[in-house]
Amino acid sequence: MAKLILHIGMQKTGSSAIQAALANASGNGFIYPMLAGPPFKPHHTDALIELFSGAREALVARKARLGKTMSASDEDIERIRRAAADAGSGAVILSSEGAYSYLSVEDLMNFRRFAEQLFDSISIIGYVREPFSFVSSNFHNKIKSSRLARFALKFPHYRFFEKFDEVFGRDNVQLWEYDRQRLLNGNVVDDFCSKLGIVAASSQEMNVTLSRPAVSAIYRLNRIIARNDRALPAYHKAREAIIEDFPHADWPKFRLSPQAIRPLVAANREEMAWIEERIGSPSFHSEPAPLETDVVSEADLLKMRSRPAKLLRRIGRTLPLRSRRLVKHAVA
Repeated sequence: MAKLILHIGMQKTGSSAIQAALANASGNGFIYPMLAGPPFKPHHTDALIELFSGAREALVARKARLGKTMSASDEDIERIRRAAADAGSGAVILSSEGAYSYLSVEDLMNFRRFAEQLFDSISIIGYVREPFSFVSSNFHNKIKSSRLARFALKFPHYRFFEKFDEVFGRDNVQLWEYDRQRLLNGNVVDDFCSKLGIVAASSQEMNVTLSRPAVSAIYRLNRIIARNDRALPAYHKAREAIIEDFPHADWPKFRLSPQAIRPLVAANREEMAWIEERIGSPSFHSEPAPLETDVVSEADLLKMRSRPAKLLRRIGRTLPLRSRRLVKHAVA
């Protein structure tokens, strides 16, 4: 029988790059099934949550309210079964950072009972990111992709890993520290493949951090359209132009100041102590050195220097009128 490897993220640890690389290299000593389609996805987040969550009915209702449908089906169960059969004594890899957050202990027990019928062994693997860079990266992505319009910082829930220890046994759950300086070749895909002993897959950096002035401009856009859904088409065009056309390399990358994140880390000392003991890294929460270009507060984030503002207005000239107006207001 095959062995199963379940990669569970966590978020902000290069999961999208790992998933894309695994999808491209499937068949080179392992099988990475495509689920939740068509169109099929290079990640298994929706599929595993939808197939094994005890709250499936609530999930269906929630998606219906958002005008969406369930993307996973019983056919995905058969796809996993076929992958197990085709792998022989090799490995099947599933990857779902959503499992880390959204599947309960009971859900994971359901998944384990299913997997034990198909696989000789089940291994859980995940990267763990220290809180300062996690909070900054998560805040950046929320501004960039979800119209975040308030200075709300989210602490990572490290104790979510505890349920995997409980269900699969601590010896079967490997947690690795996500630190670019310690990753093989500074690349999470190379590091992941090397640790698993599989053929290294080609990788491309995903979710690249934008420059500070671009993030400031998008945050200003988010505040302008926060309560105006009718402006969304114009907003999306304006945001896309800022992301795609602004010369990000000419300005410092966005980063939150450690000073802004420090109270959050202090308020979660107990959780920090747990994860540091779990991964054997007592300095995991060490505070990075501040940079001059760090964002300290919302007022600081809203500041827009004249040079990038002029450039952003120039980029906006190529847009339709309503989008152009949004860019102009965002950088005023």
